[in-house]
Amino acid sequence: MHSSFSRALCALLCACAVNGRVLAQAAPIAEQQVTFVYDSGALANTAASEQVLASHTVRVAHASWIRLRFQMVDLGSASGADQGAFLRITSHADGAVQELHAQHVREWRLTSAYFNGDAVQLDLVAPPGAGPSRVILRNVWIGPQLSPQFNLCGPTDDRLPSSDVRAARLLPYGCSGWMFDDAAHGFITAGHCVLSTAVPNSLLDVAQFNVPKSNAAGVLQHPSPDHQYAIDDTSLQFENGGVGNDWGYFGCFPNPNTGLTPFQAQGACYALAAPPTFNPNEVLRVTGFGTDMTPDPTLNQVQQSHAGPFASFNGTVLRYEVDTTGGNSGSAVSWNSPAGEFAVGVHTHAGCSAAAPFLGNYGTSSQQANWVAARANPRGVCLPTSAVSTYCTAKVNSLGCTPSLGALGAPSASGGAGSFTIRASNLINHKVGLLFYGFMPAAKPFHAGFKCIDAPVKRTPPSSTGGALAGSDCSGVLDYDMGARIASGVDPHLVLGAVVYAQVWSRDPADPTSTNLTGGLRFTIGP
Repeated sequence: MHSSFSRALCALLCACAVNGRVLAQAAPIAEQQVTFVYDSGALANTAASEQVLASHTVRVAHASWIRLRFQMVDLGSASGADQGAFLRITSHADGAVQELHAQHVREWRLTSAYFNGDAVQLDLVAPPGAGPSRVILRNVWIGPQLSPQFNLCGPTDDRLPSSDVRAARLLPYGCSGWMFDDAAHGFITAGHCVLSTAVPNSLLDVAQFNVPKSNAAGVLQHPSPDHQYAIDDTSLQFENGGVGNDWGYFGCFPNPNTGLTPFQAQGACYALAAPPTFNPNEVLRVTGFGTDMTPDPTLNQVQQSHAGPFASFNGTVLRYEVDTTGGNSGSAVSWNSPAGEFAVGVHTHAGCSAAAPFLGNYGTSSQQANWVAARANPRGVCLPTSAVSTYCTAKVNSLGCTPSLGALGAPSASGGAGSFTIRASNLINHKVGLLFYGFMPAAKPFHAGFKCIDAPVKRTPPSSTGGALAGSDCSGVLDYDMGARIASGVDPHLVLGAVVYAQVWSRDPADPTSTNLTGGLRFTIGP
């Protein structure tokens, strides 16, 4: 057995030695790397139905959690990459499941999500005709107990449990992160959480949301793989330059189980703004995943929040009398202004004392120049690109025709009128129709078909489907110039990086509901 705890401990000690009481506040999770060799061999599916080609239990006795690390994964395809074999990993402890297709294996860099308990079932599943496929397991990580690192502003820990859907626990280094309102709803954390001089490789692999309580010994418990996201290394930008110059910016791939991005799944993000002018009467809040072993170990590296006085603001350095501990590095520093709540910085270092004067813990202002420049030049998944795809199921109309929804051109923030047209065809001729759109997908039964967009929904003005002048047939077409709508600014949500879901409704008098519905169209607005 080889322990990587020494690596994490070294990183933590180096971070703590910045200067005096100025302590970088990460909390590397204690983990052990255990050799666990398994080879499924090359297997093909010659049957006429989906088959589990190989199944193996991966167990490390008494482990509090487990994560797989593969040496090689080769997933054979039957009729294209999306139809190929896949890995299915199931926790024995709570039944949590993660499915990894070829794309997800690349995104997760030959690793799995974190699973609670000491055992998982690893299945190699293939559709008919797929193969050959093979998986080789090299080792696993398991999780023992972690000790806390406190830095409180006063004699007591005044943090309270919270459930802010915008905040994530970042592993394996043990930091906090949060989504903000850039085009791709990227993440912010502390720069020393991304890379440390003590550890030459990226310290972050996975962002976890909806984190459950730790066990009675303070050992981390993990959410379902549905709420864990692989971090895109190519998106990482950061600066680990000490107090006032410490920030990180990155993005995550969509979840392989749900297909949703973190923002689509969580439904909210912080609005980023400049810090307020210093006023000791103002209050700042820090929400994150700090260590906490007393008096309730179940709160260890579980989301907690505390607000306290704005202590000082010099250059790019924010200080605030807010309780934090190791693991809070990367937390949002937020301000409830008269206009609403805004994230105004990122928490990075400890500096408070148990007795007055408290002085305050440290964060980096959102207006730090290099951080501003990074946000203006996103990379990897943080860089929006134009994309169009279909989803959901269309309703067959009273003439037996299935309407089709597609697009001409590409969705673009700079394209202007005529650059991107959404077209519904195979509609009943000379009937009223309209396009509606929103920002969350759905597949809800509606008028004997499916409503493919979740509320809130926006509707365009109605128009005629046109088509043949005489008789009733399926020659109707409805075009909508979405490029013009994007360029007009009439909807401030149609901006670079926005992911939009559209559907067309049209009149069908002979149908019992008088309604016909296309399937859905998903598009991402590019540059």
